[in-house]
Amino acid sequence: MNKFVLICLLNLIPFLSVADDVEPDSCLTPLECISKIHSILDTSSRPGQYPSVEEQAIIEKLLRFGDEGMPFIINLLEEKDPLVARIGAVALRKVEKISPRYLPAIVEGLDKNVSWLAPALARVGTSEASEIAVERYLKSRSAPHNQEAYAIQLFGMGAVAAIIEAIKCTANCLPNRFYLLGSVLNDFKSGKAEIANQLIAISKDSKLAHEIRTGSLEVISFLGESAQAIESDILALKSTEQELLYSANQALIGIKSEYAASVLAEALGSEADLWVLRDIAELGTNGKGAGKRITSLLDSLDPKIQLFAARTLGYIEYEASIPKLIELLNKRTDVLIGLVAAESLGRMKKTIASPDLLEASQNHWHPSVRDAAQKALENIDGKNLITNAAHRDNFAFDYFSFQHLDVESCESVKLELKPEPVNLKLYKSSAKEKLEALTYKSVILSYGAIDEEEQVSENLDGVIEVNDQNIVEDRHYVDQIPQMALRVNNGWLAGSNRGEWGGELVFISDNDDEPQYILKENIEDIYFVDGNYIAITGLAHLTMNSGMIYKLHRDEDGHWNSKPWINLPGSPRSSWFVESGELLINTYGGGSLLLSSDGSFRMAKCSIDE
Repeated sequence: MNKFVLICLLNLIPFLSVADDVEPDSCLTPLECISKIHSILDTSSRPGQYPSVEEQAIIEKLLRFGDEGMPFIINLLEEKDPLVARIGAVALRKVEKISPRYLPAIVEGLDKNVSWLAPALARVGTSEASEIAVERYLKSRSAPHNQEAYAIQLFGMGAVAAIIEAIKCTANCLPNRFYLLGSVLNDFKSGKAEIANQLIAISKDSKLAHEIRTGSLEVISFLGESAQAIESDILALKSTEQELLYSANQALIGIKSEYAASVLAEALGSEADLWVLRDIAELGTNGKGAGKRITSLLDSLDPKIQLFAARTLGYIEYEASIPKLIELLNKRTDVLIGLVAAESLGRMKKTIASPDLLEASQNHWHPSVRDAAQKALENIDGKNLITNAAHRDNFAFDYFSFQHLDVESCESVKLELKPEPVNLKLYKSSAKEKLEALTYKSVILSYGAIDEEEQVSENLDGVIEVNDQNIVEDRHYVDQIPQMALRVNNGWLAGSNRGEWGGELVFISDNDDEPQYILKENIEDIYFVDGNYIAITGLAHLTMNSGMIYKLHRDEDGHWNSKPWINLPGSPRSSWFVESGELLINTYGGGSLLLSSDGSFRMAKCSIDE
């Protein structure tokens, strides 16, 4: 139910060398400054990069000349060298007010793809300039995060008329305009309530095309809580016009309406959607309407659903879930459930949880849960009122902070390694040839923008935007040699780990049958533990750090199945059996854990020299 189907962060972030206090150059006249540019020009840079300090000094001096310097700055846009033209563009974006007579020259520079120039449109500030900014933004391959978007931000309410006209477009309209316009309005610092009134008027106008009315509701969903004043209008549309139901629901979710919880609760269905749970959490206390349904998910057999449910209940402060969260606080089979339960209880600030939190703060086996329980007690006592304050403006960082614990794994532990039978377990380091015989076909999936080349050509050093409008999947087939394999009846369980490019668990039959693909996860290792086959999986990459242990089962027809068993407090780094019969699992951020056959954990003791 997210407004964005995929996270749009990717690569090619520009390096900006912006000096804080640049002293103006010593050139005495505009002409002398212009003449000096070629001697100080940084020819090693690219047009998408910000000018060097020496170039910025020229810009600062040209700006000191005021109206006298403007014709010289404008003339720089006509230079064939894009690095020189860039100097004129950066100067223009710094000017407080540009005369409309220079608008044609600015547009001509934009047509030549002069970098950094689009914000100059806002310095002109006319309605014509705002229309040009909106039109170029919608046609830009690098939208929504580009210079044209920044120009619209500078216009502020001065661009709203052009935005409204773009929404009501009736000819040669771009199908993704609602997403793009919503995205740029989302970043407006003020005026959202007034904009919401104009947008709801469009949605209520039955004379307009269905696409325009639903599109206007889509744009409203980007305005957030500032648009809650039109909640009753959205509800009226939802109840009277069935064809607007879906879009109205999305708008209610986007503005964090108190009615959004019931909409999202319905979306949970019989099998909970983890991302819907995250969206309900973002509603805060307005999500309480989904509390009963979410509390029922605490009994889920899927540890990930259970985890997300416990997390979400804290954000919506659904107090009826407190007894169940207290039960989960000391669950010995799941570090993350204990941690999240503690944080959720702390958010609700109810003293009924204090005794159990005190017990967990003193005696829980994992230090992260002890710390979380202590902070929860401080929240309840009013001593620590802000949780994760550094992430208040980025809900995703806050919500998923349980993936980033700070407990180091041991370099070595006191318990001795217990070797596995070499005829039953193969590793690449010692049985390369045998593993090569188990080679299977795999596919590496990657995602990018179908218009990546066009985006790069327009913004050489900018972000490549991937969204639901331009995403394309690339499939690359490979012959995969597994990193490890475990002997089972009539074949091998074989696993691979390609990091960010994925991995899988497969069954390779002795009878040369087609491989059975069991799990699409990065496999750290595979074990037989007290009658059960398990696979340890996970990935630590960029902002992601998660791990899961799966139980593996073979049915009567010989097909292997997997079921999530235990959340890990971080991606697994390494694992092996130790002399106690337990399985040592070293994690990224979650420390070194010892797993017993019943699924319970304890912390491993590091060697004395650590």
